[in-house]
This record gives sequence, structure tokens and C-alpha cells, in this order.
Amino acid sequence: MNETIKLLMTRTGHRQVDVAEVVGITRGSLSQRLLGNSGWRVNDLPAVADFFGLTVAELLSGYAAIAQAKRLPPAKSATGQTRL
Repeated sequence: MNETIKLLMTRTGHRQVDVAEVVGITRGSLSQRLLGNSGWRVNDLPAVADFFGLTVAELLSGYAAIAQAKRLPPAKSATGQTRL
């Protein structure tokens, strides 16, 4: 799931601080979770999934499955504009 969240952040242009704020943790705590040094709490998953416009099941299914289902959130272009 860590890799999925990292890829979603890259795709959407969101930073760790953006995701951390939604979950209600510090950027440092989010970094530790993304590195696998700390585990995710089950009650954090709905907020993360909703932030990216996904369901918890989709988030847990992985980036490739989300892409295959054509459920990826809109990508940010190099200029910072949302690409549909």
C-alpha cells in the first residue's frame, strides 16, 4: 500500500504534508509509514482513500489494479495543471 500511496501522490502532485494533514498526523509520521517503518492504522484508510477519490478496497488493491479499472485520479501536468 505504501508504494500505491507514493505513486498516487506523484500522479496528483500532492505532497506528504497534504496526505498527513488529511490523516491527522505529522509529515514525519507519514514519512515513516511510507518507508514501512511504521504501520498504517485501519481507521486512517478511509481518509487516505477518499483524499484520492478511491474506496478503501481500491486503495488496498494496488496502483496497477486502480489503473486497470480506470479509477486513477486526474494527473497534474508539469505546469501544475490538472490533466484529465
